[in-house]
Amino acid sequence: MNQTHREDIDLVTLLAKSIRALRRNLVLILSCLGVTIALAIWLWSSSPRVYESRMLIYSSILTESYCLELADNLNALVRDGNYPILAQRLGITEKQAAAIRKVTMRGALETVPEEDRLAIIVTVRIKDNGVLPDLQRGIINYIAQNEFVKVRVEERKRAYEELIARVAEEIEKLEAVKQRIAQGTGSSSGSMVLMNPSDAYVRTVELLERKLGLEERLRLVSGVQLVEGFTPLNKPVSPKLAVLLASGLIAGIILAAVIIGLRYAWVLAQRDE
Repeated sequence: MNQTHREDIDLVTLLAKSIRALRRNLVLILSCLGVTIALAIWLWSSSPRVYESRMLIYSSILTESYCLELADNLNALVRDGNYPILAQRLGITEKQAAAIRKVTMRGALETVPEEDRLAIIVTVRIKDNGVLPDLQRGIINYIAQNEFVKVRVEERKRAYEELIARVAEEIEKLEAVKQRIAQGTGSSSGSMVLMNPSDAYVRTVELLERKLGLEERLRLVSGVQLVEGFTPLNKPVSPKLAVLLASGLIAGIILAAVIIGLRYAWVLAQRDE
């Protein structure tokens, strides 16, 4: 019982000493907080505003991992401050390139396998919303003019053209069969053609549908297609005043604690002398 009572007294004594120390250094603590918070406000007011915008593109050629590599290449130029090369690759001016802070690309549907993520979300952080129209065209051209993309596009086009030609040839053969059936001849070059007229009609429709589908895919083959462009947003994503104020508050407390600790160490050193 006495032990517990003594511990309570020690805690009260410690609390009282802490309050007295706080009162003695109140001006110092408030001064440190004022300086660091003022510095945080100055940083917020003087830092350039950074805005974020998103663009949705479609590509049957690119995978998400390849898009990530393209974005990393652009970000490397941004970090290096190599705005002439960045401007050259995106087809924009050096001033516009200097407004870019970050470019990210990711698949729109993360729940499907990577090879099926045909929709890509391009997110940019910039210091000026006025560069968005030119930046949008620049990013699309940067992707479309990539050598890997151009080769893949040409290969895909040739593949579809060959398939369309083969399907068209099959349709012509079926049309010839249908004509012979209609004329009442069931043989061609000595061989019997055993086919029900309705089956020939159904098969022809199927091949026509397949041909139309392949022609549509051929028309859509491209390195990248714009689904929805960048939309300028007036609310900046950084700097954030709340984060800077919290950082300033913590920095002020740490600064005050360091000064109080140094002052206390100085007093002890003077006593030892």
